[in-house]
Amino acid sequence: MGDTVTGNPTLHPYSGPIDLTRPYFVGAGGTAMSALAQLCQATGSTVVSGSDATDSDRLARLRDLGCRVTVGHEQAAVEGASCVVYTTVTAHTSEVAAARVAGIPVVHRAQVLQEISKDRRLIAVAGTHGKSTTTAMIATALTALGEDPSYLIGADLDRPGSGARHGKGDLIVAEADESDHSLLFLHPQVAVVTRIAHDHPENFGGLDDHLDAYTLFAGGLRAGGVLVVDADDPTSARLAERIGKLRPDVSVVTFGNTHAATVRIESIERHGWSTKVMVTTPGDVPVVLRANTPGLHHARDAVAALTALVSVGVSAVDAAEALSQFTGVQRRFTTIGEAGGVTVVDCYAHHTNEIAADLEAAGAVAGEHRVIAVCQPSGYPRVRAFGGEIGRALADGADYAVLLPVHGGDPIPGVSQTVLGDAVAEDGGQVRFADLGNAAEVVTGLARPGDIVVLLGTGTVTDLAEPILRQVAQGAMTSVR
Repeated sequence: MGDTVTGNPTLHPYSGPIDLTRPYFVGAGGTAMSALAQLCQATGSTVVSGSDATDSDRLARLRDLGCRVTVGHEQAAVEGASCVVYTTVTAHTSEVAAARVAGIPVVHRAQVLQEISKDRRLIAVAGTHGKSTTTAMIATALTALGEDPSYLIGADLDRPGSGARHGKGDLIVAEADESDHSLLFLHPQVAVVTRIAHDHPENFGGLDDHLDAYTLFAGGLRAGGVLVVDADDPTSARLAERIGKLRPDVSVVTFGNTHAATVRIESIERHGWSTKVMVTTPGDVPVVLRANTPGLHHARDAVAALTALVSVGVSAVDAAEALSQFTGVQRRFTTIGEAGGVTVVDCYAHHTNEIAADLEAAGAVAGEHRVIAVCQPSGYPRVRAFGGEIGRALADGADYAVLLPVHGGDPIPGVSQTVLGDAVAEDGGQVRFADLGNAAEVVTGLARPGDIVVLLGTGTVTDLAEPILRQVAQGAMTSVR
């Protein structure tokens, strides 16, 4: 793969043998990193250690499992480690620098995942949208089917640290991250690509760059592997065509509405907070798939999961039954609570398409009532590149858009939540500006019984759920101004 991973000069692959007897995880409290640390702890590492900038429930979970994790970054902490595991976010910490000086191997988390999974059948789930949900669907279905899989999900299932599990079966299901090109470290047996859209403008110049990255990813499938793609997504269809030519030994399996799809969606019916999907599977076998999460996008995630399960030998009927037991993952249209007739839903959505999809789902559930979107824009480069699109999605999908300051990254002059606000107003939407200190009050002043409040963003917007519910419960609702 050369000195760097294609498209991202900050990723330097470690080319030597990876010793996981004493791994040190920088940023161990992150969702994916804590999951990987748990798996190392369960698969024979003598000492698993690490750190994070702040304490968290996930660090507490790691301590309970016997991992030596601390708060704060100290150079001396890496002494005695067999390798130091990093992500793009933690690549420039003092611990990583100290490890390089000391000659301790510095290894990206995706390389550790590949090392752990090299002797097992890896199902790697990639794509711009729906990775965590689809990964969780496959993992929980395999567990329900008695396959005893291992899994690493980029989100928690029901509690902090629940996104990882070590099983005795030969299948391992993991989320593959395209944001920094690190998915190129993986060589799966099954590669699932949910959908492809332009995102992460700091690392990708456009849609063609994404297609090239996914081509390299799918091109790295093991001999006789399977590529699962969305036949209705034009860029994914181009990917399927490319891999069909580059890797004739790989089976390309598709899902979607098109008649040519391997797993064909015949209809999708909404039933409140759930959906029923009628699909036709190979051999023209009709199957009813029930998704216990609202929204057309979650229904398609369920079909992607079913297609992946069929590709590893599960019958379509059994796969559909197992998937019906899935109840969702944290921060993916998760209902936090209800007070005074107002429901608060937490969403990790930060891309235009994700925001539009979650608001569409909220609107379908709300019916004649209103949707109030509380959006904390994620990252200045994304706001600069997509702020107008996001604003229009908010205007189209929400009755009110409450905009918070941009979360994460270094400020860029002229880039703020105002970019979104201007687009909302230009599209005829209603906008309010707030911060974390007064957002709950602003939302409570707008909300009426029956409304759905949707928290959108990757950052601290999730912390507003409890204050909003508390204020609504206290009878603080006022008439809309």
